[in-house]
Amino acid sequence: MRRAALPFLAALLLSCGAPGLASAAEPAVAPAPEAQSEDTWLVTLSALLVERYRAVGDLRLAWHRPLAAEAPRAADLEIVNAPAVLAPQLLVTVRARDAAGRISDHVLLLRAELWRDGWTLRQPGALGAPLAPSDLEPVRVDTLRERDALALDSAAGAPELDLARSVPAGRVLVWRDVIRRPLVRRGQPVDVVASDGSLTVSLRAVALHDAARGESVRVRNPDSRREFVALVTDESRAAVRF
Repeated sequence: MRRAALPFLAALLLSCGAPGLASAAEPAVAPAPEAQSEDTWLVTLSALLVERYRAVGDLRLAWHRPLAAEAPRAADLEIVNAPAVLAPQLLVTVRARDAAGRISDHVLLLRAELWRDGWTLRQPGALGAPLAPSDLEPVRVDTLRERDALALDSAAGAPELDLARSVPAGRVLVWRDVIRRPLVRRGQPVDVVASDGSLTVSLRAVALHDAARGESVRVRNPDSRREFVALVTDESRAAVRF
């Protein structure tokens, strides 16, 4: 039965496309963050907000408006209401339970910074140049204020990036400075594998545009002239899954 399905799968590949996949001002480096106050509310709120927003980096909080004098200094805290996204200024409603079990709600105005590694070039970079890990120098950036800063967990995350424009040395890289390196290029042959469980069919197609790893690319079967969409998996390789 599986052998009998091969012609059907090949025909399906030729007639159907796979669903496509989706793929600013220059930031200045913010000053180095000061040590967060040992205020127990700020320490606890920082942990709660990191969990709430799944924030990546070092979240630092400070009072934009002082905590009310009647608020218990030692209490269990619960965030009742907060903005939809993490921002440099936060209006947060917190429920506090003190040691005697008394509950009170407090509206807090906070300043927030989210520090993580940004990246600069050691040497000036030219348009179209590949971005190599050895080219990058880490620098701490507050990503709540510099949201477009290029965020990589490490310099090793850069090998499939090229510069989209000339960039001077020492300036923080932003996402519009780079483009994902195409692994499939327009007019070049692409090895396409279609799979359905353990059943696979392979064919050679021609790319109709450039695409990077993980992006969708429209390709054409040179024999039937039919077009379909595949997912780029590697250099000159793509896949269709049913």
